[in-house]
Amino acid sequence: MSRESVLLGVLGPEPTSTSELYERVGYPALVRVGLVGYAAFRAELARLSDSGRVESGTDEDGATTWRLRPQPPAA
Repeated sequence: MSRESVLLGVLGPEPTSTSELYERVGYPALVRVGLVGYAAFRAELARLSDSGRVESGTDEDGATTWRLRPQPPAA
């Protein structure tokens, strides 16, 4: 199981805060993929955003949110 697959597995189309995603992944999976440190977890989300697979935003409380980038329909 890769870091990418773990994170993509908890992301969906709705914006979700970093802390909520951290809880969704859960401690055992975070340990397995080396993302227990919150900074490392957030950095991996940012890497996925840089790759174009994930979008980030900000909610009304100022928290960073993440969601899967919508994919265009197949032709």
